[in-house]
Order: sequence, then C-alpha cells, then structure tokens
Amino acid sequence: MAAEAHHFTVPRTARYWTAGPPPTEALGTLYVLHGYGQLAQFFVRKFQAAADSGWHVVAPEGGHRFYLKGTSGRVGASWMTREDRLSDIDDYVAFLDALRTHIDNDQPQGHQVLLGFSQGVATALRWLALGQRPPQSWHSIVAHSGVLPPDLPKDKQAFVQAPTLHLIAGEEDPYVLDVELGFRSSKREWLDADGPADKVIHHTFPGGHVVDVNAVQEVLSGICNAL
Repeated sequence: MAAEAHHFTVPRTARYWTAGPPPTEALGTLYVLHGYGQLAQFFVRKFQAAADSGWHVVAPEGGHRFYLKGTSGRVGASWMTREDRLSDIDDYVAFLDALRTHIDNDQPQGHQVLLGFSQGVATALRWLALGQRPPQSWHSIVAHSGVLPPDLPKDKQAFVQAPTLHLIAGEEDPYVLDVELGFRSSKREWLDADGPADKVIHHTFPGGHVVDVNAVQEVLSGICNAL
C-alpha cells in the first residue's frame, strides 16, 4: 500500500512582541507581520517611531523557525512554504485570530491597523479574508513591499466593506520589478470595478526591500488626523 498523509491538531506555544504604550492608553493598535527569514523580536524595532508616537505595536512571529545559513548561527522565521501550504494557512490564521482576541481583552483604544511586510503582506491579506473578524473591523491595511496573494476570494465578497489599502514600495526594490504595474494590479485585486478610488493609496520611497519608517509614519499620521 502507498504511504498516506494524515493531519491532526495539537496545542503549541506561539510568540509575539509588543512596543509602545499599553492598549488602553494607545492612539491605536498596529499589528505588524514580518517577512521571510525575520524574527518578531527584531522586526518590532523597525516600528519604534510608531510606538514612540503613541501606538501599541504588536508583532506576531511566524511558526516556522530555522537557521538562515547551515545548521547554526542566526535564526529566522517564516509564515509558510509551499509544502502543506493550506494547513499552514489555517494554522497561522487561527493563531492570529487567537492573538487578536487576547489583545482585545485588554480593551485597546483607537483604530486597529494591519501591516504586512514582504511575505507578511500575503499573510496579512489571507488573515483579513479568512479570519473570524470581518474586514471592516480594521481601519486600514498596509501592504509594504509585498504582493496581494492570488488566492484571495475571487468574488470580492470578503472585501465589500474592506478598509483603505495603503501600498508602500521602494523604488529600488529588487523584488518589485515594476512599482506602478504592481500598484495597478493590487488595485484591481482589491476593488470591484465600481470601487472608490480613494480605497487604495500609493506610497513610494527611494530605497530597496526595507521597512521605510517615514512612509509608515505618514500612513499612521493620516489615520490619527482622522480620529
């Protein structure tokens, strides 16, 4: 008989990092999802300016940790690979749902903003589409240096009341071959034909595949001004 794959669910310990004031005293809560090969412990530091300006920053960590080179040295994490990808998506959506419930028990103030960087963009958008809470429970979504995943719901029903999508990309990003084309493609994925143009906002910066603090602060400042 041929070998057969099986799945079963087990409890496990997940990790996340925070920065900034506690949720009850913050301007809002900013969830930041790291890219491939990063650790939340270091990724959260890239948002210290947001924390200093009053945001409660929450940085979950992907469940797959590995040595970046060989069998020792620096460690990174990822959200998934192509291997058994659907199970991994289910697992990280469940983890992120549980984390938001955990944070919400502290009664966060202000708006809830979801930011993904690189691989974290696909993770964030899948969480938005497949998670327990509806898309409108978020004030804004920030897709930083990543692409919208091709497996989002094609009927767009999950995004009928989706929040504003901010697209951030570096002009010298080696993973973004054509920034403007990428923006247009993402806009088509995000909106129906009759969707309002201001639901997608573009931000570029003169840099590569890195978190741009100024662009992130620009987005957060706009949200604060609307509070």
